[in-house]
Amino acid sequence: MADFALGLTKKAVEGTLSRVQSAIDEENKLKAVAQQDLVYITGEFQMMQAFLQAASKERTSNQVVMTWVRQLRDLAFDVEDCVEFVIHLDNNSAFSWVWRLVPSCMAPPGTGDLDKAVADLSKLKARVEEVSQRNTRYNLISDSGSTPTAPDQED
Repeated sequence: MADFALGLTKKAVEGTLSRVQSAIDEENKLKAVAQQDLVYITGEFQMMQAFLQAASKERTSNQVVMTWVRQLRDLAFDVEDCVEFVIHLDNNSAFSWVWRLVPSCMAPPGTGDLDKAVADLSKLKARVEEVSQRNTRYNLISDSGSTPTAPDQED
């Protein structure tokens, strides 16, 4: 009987350790994905900021450019909100991986916040890519960033 209890305990401990490690690994993967998306978004915003700083007054009177600028502003606000949410999560959940061990019906509200934040960041990354591609599609950014490039004229 003691052997049975010992064997059962060993299996229970082994299973628990396995679940804990899986939960920690899953959280680490989610955080890595979020960090990669934030690095990409940061790089794109740096390029967009450079364009905005170099844009001349004549260029910003262009309706297409101003539409792109408004889209960029809205996107910047959405990214800022998401980053604030991620920072809030990071400060509040030192052991959020623990809730990955509990069935979702028993977990307290808000325990899927990391999953939601990663999904939101992924969507925002896609929007950043779209806005960035739009500037190329409509030739908004030239070599100098301040005036459109004129096609080469042949005499």
